[in-house]
Order: sequence, then C-alpha cells, then structure tokens
Amino acid sequence: VEKGGARIDRIDKEFDIDEGITRIAIDNPWGEINVRGRDEREVGVHAVIQHLPPQFGDVKFESHRDGTTLRIDVVGAGGAKPDATPRAVRADLAVYVPNDLALALSTTDARISAKRRGNAVEAKTISGEIQASSYGRLSLETQSGQIRAIAIGKRWQGTSELSTDSGRIVLLVPTFGDVALAAETGGKLSTNFGLSVHAMPNGGGEAHARYGAGSSPLHVHSRSGEIVLEQLVLLGDDTSLPEDDD
Repeated sequence: VEKGGARIDRIDKEFDIDEGITRIAIDNPWGEINVRGRDEREVGVHAVIQHLPPQFGDVKFESHRDGTTLRIDVVGAGGAKPDATPRAVRADLAVYVPNDLALALSTTDARISAKRRGNAVEAKTISGEIQASSYGRLSLETQSGQIRAIAIGKRWQGTSELSTDSGRIVLLVPTFGDVALAAETGGKLSTNFGLSVHAMPNGGGEAHARYGAGSSPLHVHSRSGEIVLEQLVLLGDDTSLPEDDD
C-alpha cells in the first residue's frame, strides 16, 4: 500500500515462549509498542511498517533467550538507523502476550501501552507517552513524555517507580491496598483525595502516605513535571477501570 509517498506493509510474526520464560522484553526504537493479552502461549506481533521516502528503509525482528527473558528487538535492515534525519522507516507494533508474563518495553519517541497486566510492567522511553496498569510492579520512565498509570493491585513484589524529567504523571493510587506512597516533584503536585501535599523550597511539592500494611512501595518522581495523584476506586469488581473511558 502507498500513502503520501510512503510504502506501507503489514507483517505478522509469532515467537514461541519456551518453558521457563517469565518475562518478555521488546525494544522498538522505530515506533509504538501496544500490548494486548492473549491465551495462546506465544508472543504475536502485528507490525505496521512505513517505508519512508527518500530512503524507504526497512526493519527486521531478532529474538533470543536471555535467562528467563525472551528478548525481541526491532532492528534496522540495510543500514537504516532510528536516529537518522529524515527517518527512513517507522514500525508500530501491536504485541499479543499472555497476561501472566512480565513485560520490559522500550521505545525512543513513541507510545508504550500495556493495560490490565497480571505481572510487572517495565517501560522506558525518551519522549514517548506511557500508558500502563498492572496488578504487579510498575517501573515506568520517560524524560519528556506523559505517564498515565494505574496501580491496580493491593500489593506487589518490589518497588513500583514512576519517573519523568519534565513529563506529566497521572497516577491512580490503590488506597485500599498495602501501599507506601512517596511522591516528589520540582513542579506542581495535586491530589483529589485526603493526602497532604507539602511545599518544598524549590517551589515543588511532595507527599507521603501509608495505606494498610504499607508493604508495597510506590515512588513517583519528576524533576519539573506536574504530578497528579488520584484515588483508585473499584466499584465491586475491577472490570470497569477508569482508563477504559479514554
């Protein structure tokens, strides 16, 4: 298909999940990563690849096992480089992964989305937006992109951390859980529930709170970006998370 001078291909790939694999790591410096759940014990990738003029570059997929992690990398083919100007190729991925597997996702300037996951979600991007929700640990980092996240679980293993340099963070906090919340920014910090925000000498704000046993740390940090903390309220069940209205 040709559109605006670009050639567009749609490609489907399947990657086997060998016994002992507990985590899927995907690096795509060429575009978005949007994760969906699936029942089959395979990772499915649907890629929309735009070969852009004048170079009409291409990408390929490489995968290998690294301990308990299956790594899938989107790499340039024929000398294409993701930081080239103008960009020669764009690749946006829809990735289908069983819900119990942990995720480690990275992009450069494009969105990462992984919602309603049953295990840890790690996401890292320079300027892309991150949308994530999980019952497990969240580790989300972007320099200038926005983070919209929901910690759904009552408790998780390890420390959940959300961090930006200048990007805005909107987090729904499970105050019904066993959570130790610590938030700090050099920018504006606001909340829609009974959480005291303390002004800091640098003009920013910080807030600390402990819910239940306080055994699951939840750290939110930005150098200069706005942080918005909202209370997660589940109405009887978790089938209608607020993010579904987006």
